[in-house]
Amino acid sequence: MRPIPDSLKVHQRGPDRLPHVRAIIRAERWGVPLLPWERLYTGDERDCPHALAVAGDGTVIRARNRAGALAVSRVSNPGADSDWSTWTELGKAEPDTGVAIGARGSEVLLLYVASGGRALALRRSGDGGATWEAARTLVTGSADIEWLALGVRASDGDACAFYTQGTNVLKRLRRRDGAWDAAGANWTRDGQVSALTGVGAMHDGHDYRLVVSGRAHPSGSKQVWSTFLGDGGFPTDFWSGLSVIAESDASSAREFGGPDVFRPGGLDQRACFAARDAGGEPGSRVYTSHPPASVAGNPEGWSEPEPHEATSAYGLAVATPEAGTAWGSTPDGVWRARLGRSIDVSEHIVEASWRLAPFATRARLVLDDSGGVLPELAPGRTVEIAPGYRSGAGSGPEYGGSVHAVIDDVTRERGEGQARVMLECSGHWERLAAWRPSQVWQTAAGERSRERLFWRLCASAGIRVSGQGGEDWSGSSPAFAVSPGESGLSAARRLLGTSRVTVLSSRDGLAVSQPSQKAVERFGEGDHPAARVALGDAAPASNWVRAQGLTIDADAHDFASIYRDGQRLRLVRSLDAGTGAQALDHATASLERDRRQQHAGVIVAPFHPGLELFDAITVTDERLGLEERPFRIVELGMEYSRRPGRRPRYDSIVGLGEMD
Repeated sequence: MRPIPDSLKVHQRGPDRLPHVRAIIRAERWGVPLLPWERLYTGDERDCPHALAVAGDGTVIRARNRAGALAVSRVSNPGADSDWSTWTELGKAEPDTGVAIGARGSEVLLLYVASGGRALALRRSGDGGATWEAARTLVTGSADIEWLALGVRASDGDACAFYTQGTNVLKRLRRRDGAWDAAGANWTRDGQVSALTGVGAMHDGHDYRLVVSGRAHPSGSKQVWSTFLGDGGFPTDFWSGLSVIAESDASSAREFGGPDVFRPGGLDQRACFAARDAGGEPGSRVYTSHPPASVAGNPEGWSEPEPHEATSAYGLAVATPEAGTAWGSTPDGVWRARLGRSIDVSEHIVEASWRLAPFATRARLVLDDSGGVLPELAPGRTVEIAPGYRSGAGSGPEYGGSVHAVIDDVTRERGEGQARVMLECSGHWERLAAWRPSQVWQTAAGERSRERLFWRLCASAGIRVSGQGGEDWSGSSPAFAVSPGESGLSAARRLLGTSRVTVLSSRDGLAVSQPSQKAVERFGEGDHPAARVALGDAAPASNWVRAQGLTIDADAHDFASIYRDGQRLRLVRSLDAGTGAQALDHATASLERDRRQQHAGVIVAPFHPGLELFDAITVTDERLGLEERPFRIVELGMEYSRRPGRRPRYDSIVGLGEMD
């Protein structure tokens, strides 16, 4: 049960309850800001290496290396009507090599590779890119320099240049107090990489965040990685490991390049990169990816990359000069994304409800808009519904659990002098059910625990996972594969395997735990009141489970149910069931999981803000012969209504399941 204040615990049982429901609509998907990209410019410039920065006064500065001609574009009042087609040449660069640009206030730093291919050169502007100082060589390498990135620390202007040299060497060159290091220092991950095809960087206020593309060693697979260089948040000059964002086989026609990294909203972290596929669609498509919300350090899991409108072999150059705006560009395009604001609609609530089940989360919100003041609401945003009571000091609201669900459908209703907006919403399980991998996703036995596989699978769908299970969850490392076309929900259910963990939707993510046998609440006279108690007897979801291993099958049965209800077969595929005994364990565990989640009854009670799915409770009801009978919550609902002409309602609907 979610901990709740004592004042709330007492108030919810009293006769004079004062309901209060809070609802906030956020322009995000479970903590990850939505980016509504708007294209401001479409040109006919030829594709080439490019970069983007935004000065302190909002001026957008772009740089490009077009066949060795280094040029910049400067737009001081950026918008859809601006002239984005004007470029000013600054000099010569080595053809087909990268450029990097960074800004802080009115200072702009432009890095490029000088003609000859081995000198890292700098052009500096002190007036937001209006004029430029003479070129300066920062360092001359012992091998060709190809790809560049630059991160600038907003607090004091310290910076770090990153550049690839030779095949698999990435170097960093720091600027401290306005002075650049005399020589670059190698990163420590060259042994994991056989070739580098691009690098992007930024400073997040603590450390330098990087996204790097290339080929992995020794497999030769094409990959995009995230990593970071410590700059105070982590120890200075500490290099993190590499986390895979995207991957294709060594034999694949797909190559990655043009990576970049940015932070819309100031908290989120995004990666973008180009996928150059000689065997697929013409040109090079830009893709973006993000880790789940609230992930610190170098994210181990990233969302399945999704396509962006931009097409460039050198990716999308991105800058986020302020928390509410992101800019992106290619040589022939400019985009802007303005982050939306949160909207508190609590005063407009007419009805609110939700239903939580083991693999389902649904929510509904009905809002009064008779005053016509509600802004335009669209699918994709997250609704936070937090029910509670005015039980605090001075009748202040106090809350227990809340549901964060994504809007699927918006309906506006007008008639009989009323205007309402109805929002139908779904949760993390529905997101997993809709998600499909774009390519085969597999791991061999012993590589990753069931826990880490589940974490990575959910991260691919943009879902955060927290909590811990037992030894069978963290200590088991099965062979596992997700094929194209299989839903994330199907794969997640298979991953549960023989474990006894419970997984529930919790705020911005999924929470894993071991079911407790200790009752957290008592329903009945003298305890939490129950308006209605009903016991039921229904056919189970399954009474026959067949576990299919690689070469062998095994069955588990509930014969009493088969005789009464007819066979209800469920097939379970498990790559780690290599023997008959292992397959039988999987079949038995799956049948037992279905039994534990079978409904045995329902309670309707005054809303209880502390209850959670899978909590253990007891029920006392003399009419049904129940004396502190233990149950587990297998479905949990909330119903709130103050619609005129209907009886006000504020209830918990508790689906009862048998204890283990």
